Amino acid sequence: MRQHMLNGWLVAALLALVCLLCITAYMEVRKDLPRVACMRDHAVAGKKAAQPENCSTACCGSTAPSA
Repeated sequence: MRQHMLNGWLVAALLALVCLLCITAYMEVRKDLPRVACMRDHAVAGKKAAQPENCSTACCGSTAPSA
């Protein structure tokens, strides 16, 4: 009986750890998306990206408006 309870707590702790790791990964990716999109916008010439007009000032540090 005690082993069964310990296994249950172990599974619960493992699930909590996986959830925390997923949330952390999601937050990091979400925080980094504007920078990656801005870098991609400068790399691809002639294509208008679905971004705000002031992307370059917000995430790339330059004052030139994006194309």
